[in-house]
This record gives sequence, structure tokens and C-alpha cells, in this order.
Amino acid sequence: MIAFTPIDLPCKIPDRRKLTDYVLDNAITNLEYTSTLCMVASRNPVNDWTDANEVFPESDRDYDLREDHTIYYAPGFAESFPELVDVLKLLPYKQLIGAALNLHTDVLPPHRDDVDITGPMSPERYNILLTPHYNKRSFFISKEEHGEKIYPLIPDNAPVYAFNNKDIWHGADIILDHRIILVCAGILDKEQHEFLINKSVEKFENDGYVIRF
Repeated sequence: MIAFTPIDLPCKIPDRRKLTDYVLDNAITNLEYTSTLCMVASRNPVNDWTDANEVFPESDRDYDLREDHTIYYAPGFAESFPELVDVLKLLPYKQLIGAALNLHTDVLPPHRDDVDITGPMSPERYNILLTPHYNKRSFFISKEEHGEKIYPLIPDNAPVYAFNNKDIWHGADIILDHRIILVCAGILDKEQHEFLINKSVEKFENDGYVIRF
């Protein structure tokens, strides 16, 4: 099983100060979590992007594929960060459900997540590291909840990465100064997803970045 791989996709990284200010100015205000979250894209129209009840509706937990594939962006996001909109469009989703900027502020204990119930190949969760914390330890994966922690390294030439968030335990236990990732969720196009994963593994495995369990 492939547990982690960098992804072979182009991605321009926005200005760090501008990105950090956007997260802090537009963060969700009523969510208890170990990071500061800022929702930036949704398949649902949203009135208040700082309200967790609006940006995380119960209806999105079933991963149903809708006929309408419209994506709504938070105010000012697409205009301020067109490079991030571009990379979101490159990810192999039939339908993007949502994306959020995650500014790490506290230890994230080991956990597993609900994922696309259509069963795409592993790894199925796409994230993007947007701050210069490449090849630094923080994010970890493990076979067991309290098992040995393995810290994937994200190369500076490949900030997009994918990991198995359904079968393996993962978290973050080293606080890096204002580390920001873009967390994505959606319904994957299985053929496009499999092609991209295989292409990426072939490119990065010899350099030791790919992790298999």
C-alpha cells in the first residue's frame, strides 16, 4: 500500500505574508480545532465563510456526486491567490467538495478520517504545503494509533502531496512557525487519480520520498 507520495503537479506558491494575513483575517471563528482553519472553496453557496456550520454542512459527509459542479470561492480568495485556484483545477477530482487553508497552531493527535466512499486507490487525500517548511518534520503517519511515527518529507519542488488518510493514522506533533497547508476534499476521478499517483510514485520513489506500508 502506498501511504504517502509527493505529487508531480506544477504549483506556484503565493507570498507567505499575504497568505498568512488572509488566513488570520478570514479564519473560522466557531470551531474548536488544533489549527486555525480558513475555508476557501466549497461546492455550496456560503453566506458566512467564518461560520463552521455553513462551511461544513452535514450534507457533504455522504460524498454524493451532484450534477452541478459549480465551485464557490471565499471573498477575495480567487483574486488574491489565482495560482492556488489553478492548482485546485489540476487535482483529479470529479467534484471538489471543499478546500481550506490550515495554519498549524497546536499538536494534532493521531487520527484517521472519513474519505471518498467510492473507494479510490491509496493514497486518496491531496494537500499542498504553502510555506517554506520543506523537508522538515512535523506531519507524521503510523500503521497503528500509538505505533512508530514516520515523518514524510515534502520536497521543495513538489509542494503537492497525497497520503492515505483512511487506513493509516496521521497527525502533527512538531509546531512549525506559521506552517500553512491547503487541505482538499472531493470525489476523485478514479482513472485520473490512479494515473497521477502512479506517475508521481515513479518520479519520486528513487529519491526516497515515497512511503509504503
